Amino acid sequence: AVVGSQYATDTQQDLMLVTFSSTLAFVSDTSFGGANSAYNNVANDLQQTADGGYILVGTTYHADSLDSDVWIVKYSSKLAVTWQDTIDGGNNDVGQSVHQTQDGGYIVCGTSNDGNDDDIMLWKIAADGLSHSILYSETTNTNDVGNYAHQTRNGGYIVVGTSYSTTNATDIRLIKLNSSGDTTVVNGGGFDSTYNVIDGYLNDEAVFVQEIDDGMGFAVVGNYWASGYGQNNVFVLKTDYQGTEVNTATFGGGFNDFGNCVRQTEDGGFIIVGSKLSQATTNEDVWILKLTHDLSTEWDYTYGGSADDIGTSVNQTTDGGYIITGNTYSYGNESEILLLKIDGSGAIQDFSN
Repeated sequence: AVVGSQYATDTQQDLMLVTFSSTLAFVSDTSFGGANSAYNNVANDLQQTADGGYILVGTTYHADSLDSDVWIVKYSSKLAVTWQDTIDGGNNDVGQSVHQTQDGGYIVCGTSNDGNDDDIMLWKIAADGLSHSILYSETTNTNDVGNYAHQTRNGGYIVVGTSYSTTNATDIRLIKLNSSGDTTVVNGGGFDSTYNVIDGYLNDEAVFVQEIDDGMGFAVVGNYWASGYGQNNVFVLKTDYQGTEVNTATFGGGFNDFGNCVRQTEDGGFIIVGSKLSQATTNEDVWILKLTHDLSTEWDYTYGGSADDIGTSVNQTTDGGYIITGNTYSYGNESEILLLKIDGSGAIQDFSN
């Protein structure tokens, strides 16, 4: 299944949920407006739930103001709305990722403005959608953004985002919480750490994190402004379970390149998807990198058409290949959903838009 947004009118966006078969054939779809259908409603993340349905998170607008609210919608396997919930902190609130937890409920990672600055947030949502609470609220006096979170094997949580430093630059932020939302080591092995890319200049942004299967730590992917090129490049950061940096690698060249998702592969390595600016056409192409466990490059390929094509998420499939989702402008004047199936060596097996 793929989630995104579509224009219901010339000015209003609604969410769009589309399901596909294993051969990438269209199965069904549904669209849904938010609490205020006169304004944009955007879906940012989707997960299939244990009951075969779907949970998504995004942003809607409060009925009597222009402030954005976090928006969570639960669908059945037949794409019927089971429940929905909004989180209104009083100012702008954005939901970036959603993850089902071991107790059947959900966590949502995002950002909330407290009237002074933006804060990293982690909310806990009840399994029936009838209640929600703040699991973690970041309290520094700088603008900080929460991008992704998931539950760890020990019942805690790992959160990744971006924080502004005192020099007005942004740093990578990685936060490990215990099951109660505590970051202190004494109460459950938590940490709250910031990192910089060595050859970066000003802006380091972390967008995705995954717990490493060997239980030894975490892998983070993000983007940074490369000082040698004056363009955006991609970094991968590995830490141990206490947040100590183990290894870092950077990828890209003299044009803007972005990494959007990282997954550990069956062989212990990693697969990354994002976009790479073509030097020949100045269009963005889907960019996929396969890395070893120590972050050396095994292979990397770009896939694209006559216009911009961007990869946003990747997962390994049961046959050892990979499924990539994203969006494309190469097949019309508007953005369309992109689905790309490749084998374990990067060769295209199937494609849908």
